[in-house]
Amino acid sequence: MNGMNQRRHPRLKHRAKIRLIVPALSQMYVVDMKDFSESGLYLLSPGEVMPPLGATVQVQTTEFEDAPIQTARVVRIEEEVGFAVEFITEPSGSYV
Repeated sequence: MNGMNQRRHPRLKHRAKIRLIVPALSQMYVVDMKDFSESGLYLLSPGEVMPPLGATVQVQTTEFEDAPIQTARVVRIEEEVGFAVEFITEPSGSYV
């Protein structure tokens, strides 16, 4: 594997509309998803919606009603193309 494509999980190409909530900016957008994996999503964004690297966001598919909202962190940005988010999961053993 080379440095640019060391993925923990395989990517699956799937186009879908994703609701993107950026709490730090108090903004909500609908963007296109390019692909996804078990650990995150790649969202297309030609510049108008580009949260900063490291920002915490929330994502939700618009494909079905009442879809769960997942918290994620922006981990990679490609200017004028899009950005990757990695899901933030609860640590093991933290049950309420």
